[in-house]
Amino acid sequence: MNSTHTTAPHCFPDSPFIWRDLSWPERQPVVRVEPYVDNSPSGEIVSIPLPPGSVLNIRLLAEDEDNAGLWCSGFAHGEFDVDARPSFRTVPCPQGNRITKGQQCRLCMHLDKFRPIHRAHRGAELSEVARAYIGRPHWLYVATFPDGTSKVGTAHERSKVTRLDQQAVARASYVALADDGLEVRRLEDAVTQTVKLTQLKRVSAKYKAWLNPEDPEELTRIHDQIAATVREELSAWDDSSYRVVTERWTPGGAMLRAYEQLGTTQSRPLQGYEAWTSAPRRFLADSGTGPFLSGCAENDPDTAGWLLNTAVLKNRMCAVFLGDDGPVSFQDSLF
Repeated sequence: MNSTHTTAPHCFPDSPFIWRDLSWPERQPVVRVEPYVDNSPSGEIVSIPLPPGSVLNIRLLAEDEDNAGLWCSGFAHGEFDVDARPSFRTVPCPQGNRITKGQQCRLCMHLDKFRPIHRAHRGAELSEVARAYIGRPHWLYVATFPDGTSKVGTAHERSKVTRLDQQAVARASYVALADDGLEVRRLEDAVTQTVKLTQLKRVSAKYKAWLNPEDPEELTRIHDQIAATVREELSAWDDSSYRVVTERWTPGGAMLRAYEQLGTTQSRPLQGYEAWTSAPRRFLADSGTGPFLSGCAENDPDTAGWLLNTAVLKNRMCAVFLGDDGPVSFQDSLF
């Protein structure tokens, strides 16, 4: 079953829908949802742009409501485009399955053609499209989060910028360009082993970091030091399949309002918004990063400085609501 992707005006479906994700194509925030029609997911993915000033009047269905809970995200289908370039697109779950954990049902895990790429350097079997995809140049990057922790990661040449846009980083730098995806994953493992950099930072930990940021000058110092250490290690290895680079990632224009909160020591930390199920409010989004949106309550602009974690909505049944239902719930600190 192929998904149908349509781009709509800023308008969420009137009936319940599954929130799929918040992404940043072309460095602009876009929400993807799947309407729930005739007692099942529709198989149609609707893309909803969120320009500055967009209103979110979204609530997460409570556990005791019909169709609440977690739904399979579908699988990645590989294909060659008209220019013979390898690409992947998400196909909704053919059976519209509900799940209790993770993101995919067993069927979609089996059908997914992108998952094996993460294990390609360890011998995983790849499809023809995946082999072509991984055969292209890949970037190795170092990212530092607002709490001062860092990770190492990789990005395909075509997702060099968008990969980091999705990560909700505070600082990031590219440290190497590898000939292909196999080599970049070997480098990633080697950096993890020698420099002791993790390859994973959970979204919940990123959210905590954004609510409790380090001093901005200290963040820059930490990041520059770890990036320099990684480049020094890479330069010492005798390998012609990559080259060391020095290049910074910078946030896109639609993200700048959120990054202003990390810009100076006088900035007031963002406050966590915890009202997706109880007492939801109409939220005026002005910026964001990764799975997070920043902004204020629509009827109270003086409350600017909230941060919404939309990852808690991912693959869950949601609905729009018409008005404010009570006081705002804040989470001042998660430590």
